[in-house]
Amino acid sequence: TIHKDKDLIENLRLQLEKLNDYQFTNDEWNRFFGEVLANSKDGIVEKTRLIQEDHVQVLRRDNGESKNIMLIDKKCIHNNKVQVINQYVVSTEDGAKHDNRYDVTILVNGLPLIHIELKRRGVPIREAFNQINRYQRDSFWAASGLYEFVQIFVISNGTNTKYYSNSTRFNHIKDANSQKAKKEKTSNSFEFTSFWADANNRIIPDLVDFTKTFFAKHTILNILTRYCVFTAENMLLVMRPYQIVATERILNRIEIANNYKKYGHVAGGGYIWHTTGSGKTLTSFKTAQLASKLDYIDKVLFVVDRKDLDYQTMKEYDRFEKGAANSNTSTKILQNQLEDKDKNGNPKKCKIIITILYFWII
Repeated sequence: TIHKDKDLIENLRLQLEKLNDYQFTNDEWNRFFGEVLANSKDGIVEKTRLIQEDHVQVLRRDNGESKNIMLIDKKCIHNNKVQVINQYVVSTEDGAKHDNRYDVTILVNGLPLIHIELKRRGVPIREAFNQINRYQRDSFWAASGLYEFVQIFVISNGTNTKYYSNSTRFNHIKDANSQKAKKEKTSNSFEFTSFWADANNRIIPDLVDFTKTFFAKHTILNILTRYCVFTAENMLLVMRPYQIVATERILNRIEIANNYKKYGHVAGGGYIWHTTGSGKTLTSFKTAQLASKLDYIDKVLFVVDRKDLDYQTMKEYDRFEKGAANSNTSTKILQNQLEDKDKNGNPKKCKIIITILYFWII
């Protein structure tokens, strides 16, 4: 029953009220919606930041008090309500350049976070990619602009199915104003779309099989809340399947080592082997970031074997998240980072530490 902007807004209010166990007054909702969700000054970048980084927003209540409102629950992901809508219509009456009818959209707590564009079998999958680009240009921003919240796009012609982030078409473009960059943006961005795969890296291209796995509630909510990186350059990166598998297996090994006291044993370690250019640094960053949030982890060390890798890794980590990690230039600085304690004498939870191998001679 959600086919127009009015329907989408009404449903969004209802779902956010359920998620936060709070009922907005009409004035509160109008303020929150107009200032936070549908602010005319915000575009794709600002709305992506709301989902990836600032998913808890402050509501100014009628009585003058403040209340935190979650847009998405990242701690208990199954608290989030997932809905599927189709044939959503945006017209020139909404301010769009052209009338458009979208295929399928997945709402999370009422917000359109995943959009799927489908073509008949035999039609090149790139046609679906091009159509989404037209939507971004002509109508996603129209009406209340809620479709600019979309984080992930899925394209399929039945035989082949791929996914990508809302900023994929801008990837690897350093100077978007130059004519050369504009040509690259048109010709190369499709190359950064990804096939989905199973844990053994076997590609799952068929739409039916893709849907059974990628769109399982646990999987898609994990991808949205854990396996996306919103970089310091305002680019949204969604991890490829082998990167997600590697991250999950490392975190699982950490948990097993902690539960069964396997630290310092072979059973508490392991290795991940990825080829050149496969995104190992992004995998390590996301793994370190998630590990640092575990209650029983005090420090996360990323150890490299030479100084140029130390600098390169720090530079990449800063690109993924400014100030996410600390580096050092001497044994003494590393020692201070490791021994850093709070006022109660407990090890202080600190940022990720990137270091080369230092040797103490006793």
